[in-house]
Amino acid sequence: MREEPKGRFDVDDSIVEAMSAFGAPPQAIAAAQALAHAEPPEEEAFGIYADNVATVNAFTALRTQWQYAGMNGQRTGLSYAGVAAWLDVFRPRQRRTLMADLQLMEAAVLQADQEKREKEE
Repeated sequence: MREEPKGRFDVDDSIVEAMSAFGAPPQAIAAAQALAHAEPPEEEAFGIYADNVATVNAFTALRTQWQYAGMNGQRTGLSYAGVAAWLDVFRPRQRRTLMADLQLMEAAVLQADQEKREKEE
């Protein structure tokens, strides 16, 4: 099964109330209450060179185009049909340059996935 991205789950008092109504264990309710009233963690900021802004924006916009395979939902690469369609609509004049840049970023993500799997083994 594909692992969902980890991140902050926004818990508010309505979640805590629902957990109580459905009989969640007291320790789970206490943990949810702590989350509901916790300060959000600081996000790590990083810079992007001006020359790379279009590529990073495209890569982020195309995050739904990842393909997965196998029983463990391993990421296999971007759907080039979806990427090409997006480029045709949103960046037709930058298509060749962006595609090459996106493939470079795709390769880096796949390499990072491989390294993560090797660490977990």
